[in-house]
Amino acid sequence: MSGLGRLTGAGALVVLGAGCAVPSVTPDAPSTRLAKIAAEYSARSKARAEQVSERSFREVQREADSAGALLARLDAIPEAGLTHDEVLTREVLRWEAGKSIQDTLLYWYSFDALPALSPMRAIAPILAAKTISTASDREEYLAVLARAGAAFGAVRDKMEAQAGRGILMPAETIDASVSYLRSLVKPGLGGPFVPPGARLAALPAAERAGFETQLITTIEAAVNPAITTLAGYVDRTARLTAAGGVGPWQYPGGTEAYRQMVKRETTLDISPEEIHRIALAAMDTLEVRMKAVRDSLGFRGTKAEFHEQLRRDPRFYVSVPDSVGRRLMQYAERIEPVLSRAFAGRPKAPYGARRLDPTLEPSMTYGYYTWPLGDDPKGYYFFNGSDLDQRSLLVIGAISFHELIPGHHYQIMLQRENQALPPFRRAVYYAGYGEGWGEYVSSVVAAELGMYRDGYEIYGRYVFDAFFIARLIVDTGMNLYGWPRSRAVAYMKDHTLESDVQIESETLRYSARSPAQALAYRMGRETIVRLRTKAERALGTRFDLRRFHEAVLSPGSLPLFLLERHIDWWIAGERNR
Repeated sequence: MSGLGRLTGAGALVVLGAGCAVPSVTPDAPSTRLAKIAAEYSARSKARAEQVSERSFREVQREADSAGALLARLDAIPEAGLTHDEVLTREVLRWEAGKSIQDTLLYWYSFDALPALSPMRAIAPILAAKTISTASDREEYLAVLARAGAAFGAVRDKMEAQAGRGILMPAETIDASVSYLRSLVKPGLGGPFVPPGARLAALPAAERAGFETQLITTIEAAVNPAITTLAGYVDRTARLTAAGGVGPWQYPGGTEAYRQMVKRETTLDISPEEIHRIALAAMDTLEVRMKAVRDSLGFRGTKAEFHEQLRRDPRFYVSVPDSVGRRLMQYAERIEPVLSRAFAGRPKAPYGARRLDPTLEPSMTYGYYTWPLGDDPKGYYFFNGSDLDQRSLLVIGAISFHELIPGHHYQIMLQRENQALPPFRRAVYYAGYGEGWGEYVSSVVAAELGMYRDGYEIYGRYVFDAFFIARLIVDTGMNLYGWPRSRAVAYMKDHTLESDVQIESETLRYSARSPAQALAYRMGRETIVRLRTKAERALGTRFDLRRFHEAVLSPGSLPLFLLERHIDWWIAGERNR
């Protein structure tokens, strides 16, 4: 049984009743032992997050061995001696340990030369967070660069080992990977490994000159050669042996690996077959709702004709990237005045929208949110600003509510600012919870607050729903049922409003970059909606939406099976309030 499998079964968490006694605190008390483990884990997690890892299999195996020892220590702590929140901490630690053990299987099914999985995704925020004010700061920055070169070299080693296991990079990913890797190689100070000019300019002239020389030397000796070698390997060796299809099903052990990915990403004990069935039924229901909106707008043609009309409508297109950012912020400004109707608190950190690094845009459909890094106090949604003539902004409001307020920025920053949580719980992130929250507030709460104000905005939200439901269908289709990518492309063209460019990147994402990850969005949303309905029915007139949202948010990101147990505990407390 896998590490995750043992954590999701019956009895994974004993929920304590409201008003339980506070355990005594002695050196051998369960609370004391757990606090010690949590502090050790937090310190180790922080250290890992600040270092560039080569992610070799030896490292993965060491982490798995350590996780096994951690599980033994956690299992020796009786739950009866813990508070409810301590039980949550214990179970999150168990889940994390299970993931580390499971990594020894899933390690081989990811392709780290892909743009979104390359070491650069970890290196960039580490460098952004490094200061360069002192000589020791600059030495550490250069050390990170040296480790970055080793990390790119380790990707080639992994690919060679994968080939020996019959796990070959899909042919359809080769060109984008080669192009991306080569875009990182720049002479002198022109590449992405150099601090921004403003940070360099703040240094005294002599220190700046010396540091720039060291930067160039390190990049040209350690970083650029490793990336160039990796790009050449992908372009020649990997291209010659590349897999003709997509999805884990085509590799030895791939189907079982995908089943594990599904449980890991959704944090639910659910099969891909069940998700496929749920999604097909959900799409049928949504199609009826979308037709009702088209009828209300007076449109009498087919869905395809209406979508073609939307694709040509200039109201939903802009010509410059800055306009995308402004549209995103306009919707945030719309919802800000009414947030207090549904939410009790708010994070301190401000937020904004910026364009993605253009080198990442070909591999991303929309973008991603990042919390404040370095000395910038803002969290940002980085949006895709390319091919604007093919990127309809019909769904821009739904994206804004999902990514900024009251979605990712709101949830993540409340969690990171919550000093009552152990440090590792402030930083942990589960896609089922996080993406589920983003979709729940964007589709349900924003609608309840009147944020979709005309038929087109409502239809745009439904188009976004169709996108996430289609993800469930084509992800399971390609990765479990062996659909060719062309079938997934055809399904998305028929059921979503995505452009050809967007569908191209999306279907590669599901099948090659991160199988099962896209399942978390809709499945997480459905779980939170179900838990809200459960609470409403259990509490009747006592149900308070703001208190429910506080209950979901206050423990920070949790595996969804654990969130359900937490909400059960909260419901019991509300009955006695």
